[in-house]
Amino acid sequence: MTVRSSLVAPVPDRARSPSNVTPPRFNRDMRYTEIDRNIEALAAKQYGAFSREQAFELGASERFVARRLAQKHWTRPTGAVYVLAQSAGTWKRQCKIAELSVDGSAIAGRTAAVLHGIPGFKAGRVELWTPINAKFRNPIARIHRYAGAKLTIVDGIRVTTVPQTLFDAAMVLDPWTLERAVDDCLLERKVTVAELDERLTFYAGSRRPGLPRIRPLIEERREVGWTPAESELEALLFNVLERLPGCPRVVRQAPMPWRTNRSLRVDALLPDHNLIIEADGRRWHTRVQDFDRDQWRHNEAVAHGFRVMHFTWVHLHDFSADAAEVIWRTISPRTAA
Repeated sequence: MTVRSSLVAPVPDRARSPSNVTPPRFNRDMRYTEIDRNIEALAAKQYGAFSREQAFELGASERFVARRLAQKHWTRPTGAVYVLAQSAGTWKRQCKIAELSVDGSAIAGRTAAVLHGIPGFKAGRVELWTPINAKFRNPIARIHRYAGAKLTIVDGIRVTTVPQTLFDAAMVLDPWTLERAVDDCLLERKVTVAELDERLTFYAGSRRPGLPRIRPLIEERREVGWTPAESELEALLFNVLERLPGCPRVVRQAPMPWRTNRSLRVDALLPDHNLIIEADGRRWHTRVQDFDRDQWRHNEAVAHGFRVMHFTWVHLHDFSADAAEVIWRTISPRTAA
């Protein structure tokens, strides 16, 4: 007679492992719920970060939040913002954390320039724009408060628009870096002159820092931009050269030493420093069209041992002190050493 055992066969340890019923980041004391799934789906779109308000909207309670923090499934980097513990600690996650930390805020300044892909900017400490009435100190971001910011979305992060970002950058950049940023954005069609004009009109009459720096750059880049008389432009150039310490020797309208055609001349030659300086009065659009020809002429000068510097009307009229400084740095004995 065969006796059947009433005992249940032992379940292999592998089958009893909690990882077969719940994700490995949870144990039997911590149930994986639909709320967890929804929050993780949201966090996946936000570089692993989410706000307390978003968690509550997806069904979380005070007790739920407290348990996830206690079990170290979530961490709280600042204020009412959380991140999934297993998410990667990237720079963009820092940007999203900063944006979520203040209602209605947006990434701004140099951080916004990086997100927009504007050349010349590098990822660093996050900069954040907030409305004027927002009272909040953020340990992970530098705060900017002002009215009327224009906002957009880049890579799932709320950020100031390109024209707004350029106006913000004008407060801290030198004229040359700002001009390059403006031109790069125009040439790559990240912004239009009309969009820059809209911000210029918005800030008209204000004392906003950086406005005197960016205004002439915009005015020069309009289709109907004013073209200065050649004599007036040259007068501005030589006024700048007269400011240089030591009064270096300057030859006006010097023929190009390497050209047989003596009718081809440069605006100013500093022969003791092998430096050619050109004052360019063409409209911005014309300069862009003539870029290849100008570069070839520049390369010829370099090949014959000369350095070349170009200055526009805006440089010589609005930033004359900066122009004099950069010329002096170029010819200064200390710089040469």
